[in-house]
Amino acid sequence: ENKALTDVLATWSVTLDKDLVLDTSGVGQVFGMGPEVPLVTTYTSHAIVRSMKDVPSGFPIARSLSVKNGDKTKVEKLFETSDNSFATMNLKSADIKPSPADKKGPLMLGAAGEYDGGGANGKGRFVVVGSSRWIDNSFLRFNGNRDLFLNMLNWLSSDEDLISIRPKEPEDRRLSLTARQMMLVFYSSVIAIPLIILAAGFGVWWRRR
Repeated sequence: ENKALTDVLATWSVTLDKDLVLDTSGVGQVFGMGPEVPLVTTYTSHAIVRSMKDVPSGFPIARSLSVKNGDKTKVEKLFETSDNSFATMNLKSADIKPSPADKKGPLMLGAAGEYDGGGANGKGRFVVVGSSRWIDNSFLRFNGNRDLFLNMLNWLSSDEDLISIRPKEPEDRRLSLTARQMMLVFYSSVIAIPLIILAAGFGVWWRRR
């Protein structure tokens, strides 16, 4: 537990719950992920996520959040998990089964807020996410993660005009063939297929003559 971090979050009226969020919907298996990576497709109307409707994002090894408005802060939920999720505090068990003590989904994983400490330089913005691995190099390209991260940065810099769903960069998908495979493709497409078409046409002509 990082006490310095939790103390800062407390001043923002945000609490990182001491649990692990698990996704039992099975949707993550489509992307080759397990229940330890909860997927999010439910977003609020906040400026950061307003344009991300139906765009999934993933948050590996995540903790749930609890927020409230304070005297100097105004905090809003950004997104939450599906109903088929739960947060467990029993981190020693390998069983993926909810117990009566576990929190049931949907669970908040992200929040954004504004802080007003008074004075000309006392105002600020903050974003809190219950996972730190969702923006590492191996996971940032997953579906909406990159757009979500950039939207957060733009909102934090008060540049909401840049918040959007950006076009994906074209992937370089090269097909590497051996010499034998190239010869097989050549003979099948240049010789075999035309011969089959010619034979079929000759057969039709023969039956009609």
